[in-house]
Amino acid sequence: IHGDAQKNNFISTPTQAVVIDSASVHFGHPEIDLAYMDYFEPVPQAVFDGYAEVLPIDPGFNERRNLWRVSGYLAVVSNGGPTYVPWLVNAVDPYL
Repeated sequence: IHGDAQKNNFISTPTQAVVIDSASVHFGHPEIDLAYMDYFEPVPQAVFDGYAEVLPIDPGFNERRNLWRVSGYLAVVSNGGPTYVPWLVNAVDPYL
């Protein structure tokens, strides 16, 4: 997986997409990349639909999405300050 698969880490052409931030590539569950694709701003549903054509998305992904993002939320809180604290709280609050 890439681990931070959001639109700013890809260059896309009509025929392919290339990862330009390969420093964070590692082994993990593919839902991590799905969770981060729309981390900062929405992506078209067609992106998820295209992904699902290659590898089915497990049921319940939308309920797990914010849990996959917790480490990212912690990173932006430590770098960006209190602006991002509500993101972190919303991710873990259903489990408290």
